[in-house]
Amino acid sequence: MKKLILVAAPLAFALTACDGPAEEAGEQADDIAEAQAEVIDAEAGVAEAQAEVAEEVGDDAAEATLEEEAEELEETADEI
Repeated sequence: MKKLILVAAPLAFALTACDGPAEEAGEQADDIAEAQAEVIDAEAGVAEAQAEVAEEVGDDAAEATLEEEAEELEETADEI
């Protein structure tokens, strides 16, 4: 039994060492996805602000279009 542990222990450590870079790459991918979602959410905020400006100047068609764009961007950001 001790021989089995002596053989299995280094193998187990080697396998966990291999997970390190893979895990780090996964975390980086998550960070990138989160950053992309934040950028898209910011774009939605810009579209909402533009819709408010369009409302103030009385451009109802532009307001509706920009509000729809903002909503779609928010949904996209939520999906990421």
